[in-house]
Amino acid sequence: MKITAAFAVAVSLVFSAGSLRADENHEIIEKVMKEGLKGDDCPLAKVLDGKATEEETKDLNELIKTMEGTKAPVGDQDAYDEKVAELIAAMDAIAGGDTSTPALDRLDEASNCKACHKDHKPKKD
Repeated sequence: MKITAAFAVAVSLVFSAGSLRADENHEIIEKVMKEGLKGDDCPLAKVLDGKATEEETKDLNELIKTMEGTKAPVGDQDAYDEKVAELIAAMDAIAGGDTSTPALDRLDEASNCKACHKDHKPKKD
């Protein structure tokens, strides 16, 4: 009986840790979307319009970097990782001072909501 109880506790802890990680991923992704990428006057829009201050650009860069290592809510993890890496790299270039049209176009493309949502946003019932 002791082995069975210990096994049950271990299994419970594994599933709880997995659930916590999923919740943490959701919270990180949601925070980046809501605080950085959503809306006509969001930090991303300001950066793309050339209206963001240096501090706003730096803050957005740091916010976007929090997505590194998150798990794809749905879909192929490798494809998700590539999209996140490209978003981070594009934002890093801007935060590093490259505000050229190609750099801004790269960030605009990397932050395309529909491209990521199509493959990785869970469908509502």
